[in-house]
Amino acid sequence: PAAVSLTCVLAAVTPTVATTYSGTSLAATSSAAGTTNTTRIDGTTVVQFDYPRAVCLRVGAGSPTNSVVTISGYDYYGQPMTEIIQTGTSQSTTVNGRKAFMQVSSVAFSAATAVAVSVGTTKIFGLPAKITDLTYIIGVNSNNTLARDTGTALAGYSGGNTFYSTQVTSSFTAATPGVMTVAYSPPSGTLVQLTGSLGTLTGVSLNTTYWWTNASSTTGSLSSTQANYLAGTLLATGGTTITSGMSLTTVSTSSATTPDVRGTYAPSTTPDGTQRLVVSLGLNAIQVGPNATRAGLLGIDQA
Repeated sequence: PAAVSLTCVLAAVTPTVATTYSGTSLAATSSAAGTTNTTRIDGTTVVQFDYPRAVCLRVGAGSPTNSVVTISGYDYYGQPMTEIIQTGTSQSTTVNGRKAFMQVSSVAFSAATAVAVSVGTTKIFGLPAKITDLTYIIGVNSNNTLARDTGTALAGYSGGNTFYSTQVTSSFTAATPGVMTVAYSPPSGTLVQLTGSLGTLTGVSLNTTYWWTNASSTTGSLSSTQANYLAGTLLATGGTTITSGMSLTTVSTSSATTPDVRGTYAPSTTPDGTQRLVVSLGLNAIQVGPNATRAGLLGIDQA
């Protein structure tokens, strides 16, 4: 049961484009509504948001080429963090990040995108404490009403929730690529390891860190490196398909491709700078009890 509750109140502005760029690097020198330019105590120039929120890429019209975009900055508590988002090759689309930044120090493109790409902010807000289970979100209300907001919540990465817990493998096909079937497929970018028995399956190893690509709510495939994951290069497997004896275990380490360590909430309405969004969270014993820990309250360290 929750030991105490925590309420955060937002009066967030409408998500806006912070700057437009289609080259290979960007210094954090351009601000927009809901952001300010500031200099940290260590001398780093940053764009600071009104509240921790995810970054997005808005890809313009034309024939875009894919670029790996590295967002660097800091979270609500000043921890340095990095996220990698890919622009993709579809025109006139928006690609949302999953980590909640409070400050952005740089945005770097791996290659020119051929079309304009706007680096902006979203209405995906960061939660102030780690949520391991969505039932700990006691209430969400907005715009001066008693009705509960019907937005989208995501639990913190590696927080002990269902999607990051150890999953028993019901099958792992010997194919190109090999496809694993589990009860709940983790989000793409999750770091995982295989435990149990390989049988005669080849191409993968036990207790080795892989990058997971979600194919459906119950299936996914593995990449051997972050670069391969970003390139969509999935591991092929040979031998005999496994139907039992193996498990998929999440690695409790944040990376540039993993989701937010505390969790996020995206309201169903569009923030306009005046509406209040009130989120009440239930905190458990590991967060505020006598044996509480920093990781218990705030999640694992940012990457």
